[in-house]
Amino acid sequence: MGSCARGARALFLSLCTLSFVTSAAYAQEEKDKDKASATASDTGLGLTPGTPVVATLPGGIGPSYGKKPASEQDYAFDFHGLITMPLRLGLNQREGFVTTEQKNLVLHAPPVVPDYRDSFAGTTVVPQPYAQLAFSYGNSIVTGTAIIKAWTATTAASFFDPTLQGGITDAFITFNLPNLAKNTYFAINVGAFSNRYGTMGEYDEGRYGTALIGRTNGVGENIVARLSLGNVVLAFEQGFQAQLDKPPIGLTTDGWNGFADPNTGTSLVMHEHLGITFRRQLTLGLHHMRAWSQDDRASQAFTPDGTITVLGADMRFSASHLGHVYVGASYTDATDARSVGRILSVMNTQGGPDLMRNYLGPNSGGTGQLVTLGAEYSVSLARLLLYPRDYDGKSRDIILSAFGIYSHVKSDDPAYNGDHKVKFGAEGTYTLASFLAASLRLDHVRPTSNVDGREFTIISPRLIFRTSWQSRNQVVLQYSRFVYGSNPLVRNGYPAVDDPMLSPDADMISLSGSMWW
Repeated sequence: MGSCARGARALFLSLCTLSFVTSAAYAQEEKDKDKASATASDTGLGLTPGTPVVATLPGGIGPSYGKKPASEQDYAFDFHGLITMPLRLGLNQREGFVTTEQKNLVLHAPPVVPDYRDSFAGTTVVPQPYAQLAFSYGNSIVTGTAIIKAWTATTAASFFDPTLQGGITDAFITFNLPNLAKNTYFAINVGAFSNRYGTMGEYDEGRYGTALIGRTNGVGENIVARLSLGNVVLAFEQGFQAQLDKPPIGLTTDGWNGFADPNTGTSLVMHEHLGITFRRQLTLGLHHMRAWSQDDRASQAFTPDGTITVLGADMRFSASHLGHVYVGASYTDATDARSVGRILSVMNTQGGPDLMRNYLGPNSGGTGQLVTLGAEYSVSLARLLLYPRDYDGKSRDIILSAFGIYSHVKSDDPAYNGDHKVKFGAEGTYTLASFLAASLRLDHVRPTSNVDGREFTIISPRLIFRTSWQSRNQVVLQYSRFVYGSNPLVRNGYPAVDDPMLSPDADMISLSGSMWW
């Protein structure tokens, strides 16, 4: 644990340094008090339920969605969403004997590369299909929302995978209760939805598309309360959720049911969060999440009741000209987590079995610990150089970002114990004209320290086409070059499992279109 202690000290020093820098910035901006005055309604500790499950779009775009009705009497219908659909092809050379009727060049869709959302190696460099349609009706006090999601488009699919056709994934009612007390904000969500904490992006899941602390998936309640004290906002969030059901005993694990595990039990999660925001710019948060199962039907009652507990702390600093900074840390303690279902996602894993598969190991029994540190920084040079003048986004700009995540595993499985995982990257985007931007992203990933040669580097130049300076659409033409270590590993089959005999693609090309409203 020596490396973990050094990482924790480094995180603490980073927080202290950033606090000093931001304090100096606040002193320079004292003349803008009115503009920066905090309110109780516009600061939060996690993403709002219903926010699309996507990473930051290429070019650093942070889409905004929908609007709230203006009054209690004004019932209104709202429809908003996000669509992104990519053509992506992996390029490789045919192995073994090649006949005269075969080409040396082979094409793979999706690309055969180690970029998987549910594993630490995931970078989101390979664009993924995603569509979300959100329908809501209500007023400023109560709103009902139903969301349809899909991770494929049937017209373009070569086979039908029902798990990628999500259907109604979220259905909840939001109560906004004003005037309970002066300078307060109080809201309650009731129904089926997700809560995400530790998202590294300013308005989304960040460049890696993951919640550093955790994500809940269930039906229940979520309370959000905030109190404004001048330039300071105190925030509290609480939630309790359970699953609607469990995979029944006797269910055959198969693709149509998402390879459901009947040996997991009915699972529940409780989570609490405290935070403080200063001048709508600096937010400090503390997080606690605990998922558990105590179902006698799990593994026909032979598996111990399991728990997954997550403790987290993070800092978020957002100022228009200084950019956005996120620094966070989480500690995950799993005990007999084999029986815990998909109620809680840690680093995009789905419950205890998936946590074992990707981090703790198959021989851990679901017992182990995971320490994770992450940071992301993005800045617009136009906003920085023009300050104190406002930048309206309707001229040339350069957006720079840097990001990284480190994880350390302690497990009862010797093959996984002591594993160090690290990934980091940078992206730069130059907006040349209202309709065109050029981007370059660099990523380096070391998915494990326990096996040599697994590391890889990705170089991804992009061209981004838009209809205007601040359009709600873009088309991205991308090429990615994967440079592997001596012993790369990719997945194959259904369900996809590690296949050491499969050679990964070295090149990828993609064309993706996105629109949000």
